[in-house]
Formats: sequence, structure tokens, C-alpha cells
Amino acid sequence: MRKPLELLLLAAAVLLSPAMLRPILPAAALSETSSVDRRLRLDWEPGTRRGRPVIQGYVYNDYLRPASNVRLLVEVLDASGAVTARTFGFVFGVVPFNDRSYFEVPLKTPGASYRVSITAFDWKDVCGAGGGGM
Repeated sequence: MRKPLELLLLAAAVLLSPAMLRPILPAAALSETSSVDRRLRLDWEPGTRRGRPVIQGYVYNDYLRPASNVRLLVEVLDASGAVTARTFGFVFGVVPFNDRSYFEVPLKTPGASYRVSITAFDWKDVCGAGGGGM
């Protein structure tokens, strides 16, 4: 007859083995280049603020001009990848050149996954010559 500890370990191994066979899901935090301009990129993750779901992260500016009026689109996805909600947000202030700025977009409901993109921005003029982005 087996000892109670051996039986407990055997039962735990049997119960946990299907969980070990499941594929490992990708990390929640994602880093991606903006589809609007490759010189702006995103690094974000889902989180909570006061018990409510948010998307939080940074916009990185790899260009030699500051970016302003950076507007974001957060799409909430269900388990099949279908969009269930869209929320717009923005980055406060400017994203300095060769630097980053923090953002946080509150969500009404959480999702299985998310898609975050930059929808528009302006390059700030550092010499007074004007110019624009999206």
C-alpha cells in the first residue's frame, strides 16, 4: 500500500499534467512599431487603476523631433480575436525626441486581449519652420 504523501503527489501530478500540456500564452505586454510612422513605437500592457481595466504603457519617439497630439486607439478583443469595443485615448503633452512618454487609457470592459495603435500625431517644429504629421 502507498503512503498518503505518495498518493497526494501522484494525484497532484495527474491533475496538473493537462495544464502543463497547454501552450504557453504570449506575455501580456506588447511592443510594436506604429503603423502610422515607424519612428514612433508602443510598449504597453493591460492593468488596473482603482479596480477598473486600463491599458498603460509608453510611446517611444525614435526621431529627432518631438511628437505632439498623439492619439491612440485601443481595441478590446474577445477570445476569438473579434473586436468587441473601441476606446480612444491620447498621450498628455509631447513625446520628446529620442525619448518616451507614458499613457494610460481607461477601458469600460476588460477583454481576452487588446490591440493598441497610434492613429494620429503631429511632429512639433523645433526651429519655427512648421510642418505636420498625421
